[in-house]
Amino acid sequence: MHIGIFMHTNYFEDFFVKGLGLSEEEYVKSYHNDFSFDYARLLRKDGIRTTIYNFTQKGDEVRTYQHGVVDCTVKFIPVSRLYKAYCRIPFSHRTPVGKFISQYVSTMQNSLGDILQEDGIDLIYSQEYASGRFERLATTAKQLNIPIIAAYHGGSIHKWIMPIKKRTLHKAAFLTTLNEDEHRSMVAQFPEMANRIMLVPNFVNSAIFYRRNKEEARAALGLDPGTRYIITVGRLFEHQKGHSLLVEAVEYLKDLPRFKVLIAGSGPDEQSLRELIAQKGLEDRIVLLGSIRDKDMLANYYNASELFVLPSRYEGLPLVILEASACGLPTVAFNVMGVRGLVQDGVNGLLAGNPDPRGLAAALHKMLSAPEMCAEMGEAAHEIVSLNYTEESTSTKLNGMFRESIGLKSALDLFPDEERESAKVIEIPLLKKRQTHG
Repeated sequence: MHIGIFMHTNYFEDFFVKGLGLSEEEYVKSYHNDFSFDYARLLRKDGIRTTIYNFTQKGDEVRTYQHGVVDCTVKFIPVSRLYKAYCRIPFSHRTPVGKFISQYVSTMQNSLGDILQEDGIDLIYSQEYASGRFERLATTAKQLNIPIIAAYHGGSIHKWIMPIKKRTLHKAAFLTTLNEDEHRSMVAQFPEMANRIMLVPNFVNSAIFYRRNKEEARAALGLDPGTRYIITVGRLFEHQKGHSLLVEAVEYLKDLPRFKVLIAGSGPDEQSLRELIAQKGLEDRIVLLGSIRDKDMLANYYNASELFVLPSRYEGLPLVILEASACGLPTVAFNVMGVRGLVQDGVNGLLAGNPDPRGLAAALHKMLSAPEMCAEMGEAAHEIVSLNYTEESTSTKLNGMFRESIGLKSALDLFPDEERESAKVIEIPLLKKRQTHG
């Protein structure tokens, strides 16, 4: 079986170059810090091949590489002239509708079907079912008579786009969600697809993220053994990740002795974050580490810290919480979708209320003032991850879903809209029958 994974970003340079500071060469040689490479590594163990596809503004020819760390293929497909023209329209990506159109148009590549056919792709995995990319990929899947799976990795469907999705998402063999909140929402919106909406959470690479000796981790990183460290990890993108809220929270903790906040990540809002830290006079309290691509080094940073903090305004299912938990850290975060399913308030961390710096500061102060409680919650966090977010459980779900999708393609067959109602009668019993025997 050969799975084609399509990334959600309009084009490679927009997210990976501008956002993360990666070059194409770095991406194919060493970068492997997102779900696509984790999936590729995991699926390879079950004999399933993967190709990761990115659209690109660079060049006119399709470029193919073998990834330097993960045993998978990476392919760059140039965007069309139509999309380049669309990008010149002022504010064409700003509104939800404009963003949807841009995602759709960026995928309009006349040779896409030929590329996938030549690569021998058996199934398309489309990141973000909220994206306009899905509609174009579904059309290509129908042309090739292969199934498509539409996934959620944190991008919920905007209310203005929902009417379109009501007419198109039934074309997916399965929809996958990362958290229970999104799963309930999608089942409510698409009740006729209820048995094709699967909860497939993230997982932790336990070979890298595990509890290590704190003193040794600090020594390896050159950190002060007498300082107490709090860490957060994430792209510096204020709209979602809310790092400014963390900076303001630290301002309320100025009198707390011997602690520093480590912020690992890079992104478009790095400069504005630096300026805010300087404005608040917190350069001695907050350290920007930049992007940490070495996962072993990141694991050391987790182990060198006392707790993990995530100031995000919304999430899918943050892998960084799982990584920190696997290293024995409790989490302080806001009570938002994607987080509350991972952090049980008072058990493996603390949840502040609405995104508010004072509430976040109070939760951090409570944790730092009670080392024994912090240690107990860290132990609970480690146990929860060890039991519920393993490679084995995710691998079983993915493998079963992909193989069932291949078997169901003749039953689903990506019905055109006018056949949708009659298709429902056929789809649901067939799926239930297969699930009963599978």
